[in-house]
Amino acid sequence: MRITEKFYKRVNEDANLQNYVNTYYRNRLKLAITREQVMIMNSKAGAVCSWLYRLASLFGIQTQKGIFIDLQVTNEDIANFCGITTRNSVNRVIRGLKEKHIIQVKNNRIIVLDMDYLKQFTK
Repeated sequence: MRITEKFYKRVNEDANLQNYVNTYYRNRLKLAITREQVMIMNSKAGAVCSWLYRLASLFGIQTQKGIFIDLQVTNEDIANFCGITTRNSVNRVIRGLKEKHIIQVKNNRIIVLDMDYLKQFTK
């Protein structure tokens, strides 16, 4: 019996585990749908802004300059998370956000200077 078959057999035998797995997949589906909605409604720039807002909310550390995201994130990482096919598109969005003084990037770490700007893309 393969590992996936064993896993699903065990899930089907345990109601608590089944509930946990169903909740997990429901949440993943909800996240995927939310990502698609953001992309459709706001373009690539909106998807990146929305993702940066979520990232800052989850992992951000308030500093004097702004909210420091203490994760090393590449443009390719951002593209993958936002469902954007090329990192060049992310490069343009990030460059635009830096020019508007919404974010700063140092050593692939991001400081969010204007959370309110990013927040508008999460609705």
